[in-house]
Amino acid sequence: MRRIDELKREIIKEILHSEEYKEYRRLQNEINRQPDLKRQVDEFRMKNFELQNSSDVPDMYSAMESLNEQYADMRNQDVVNRYLMTEITFCRLVRDVCKDIMDSIDIELDFL
Repeated sequence: MRRIDELKREIIKEILHSEEYKEYRRLQNEINRQPDLKRQVDEFRMKNFELQNSSDVPDMYSAMESLNEQYADMRNQDVVNRYLMTEITFCRLVRDVCKDIMDSIDIELDFL
């Protein structure tokens, strides 16, 4: 288990030093300096998360379009769009690491 702990620390270190993470944190700090903008961005992110994870949305395209229209002023800001896109990129990087690990081991998750 000791070697696994070492490798986990290495992965964490690499992630923290990745360009994706550095850019994500830079933009996050930029947004955080504007409390009203941060509140709007967080509201948008929460509503987007809820929509994406809801099973009872009859027309996802229309729902997403409506959400984007509701937050159009905020979304028109360059820093907001760069932040949201960078967040997606960073989350995909982390997801891919986790997915590759899970795909490589034999663990029964059929009950999920």
